[in-house]
Amino acid sequence: MKDRPWELAILQSIHALGGEAGLQDIYRKLPSFTDITDKDWKETEWGGRPAFQHQVRSHITNLCDAGDLQKVERGRYALTEKGRRRKGVAH
Repeated sequence: MKDRPWELAILQSIHALGGEAGLQDIYRKLPSFTDITDKDWKETEWGGRPAFQHQVRSHITNLCDAGDLQKVERGRYALTEKGRRRKGVAH
């Protein structure tokens, strides 16, 4: 996947979860908006975490830096108005 589809899928997942969500909820919702395969789910990179989780965290950081997400507390994020307005987030 390219960066934009990951970012959009993360924003869509959080939107579907009510606009605010924890990482574990985002991980569970993400397959509804991506083409993550069973292999991706099981592939580990380091520390016993699936590799896609590291990618999701990296994109979340980028989305926060861009103003599309706001960190509410450790491991919990909320859509900003800018993030809600992004094309493809709200159906």
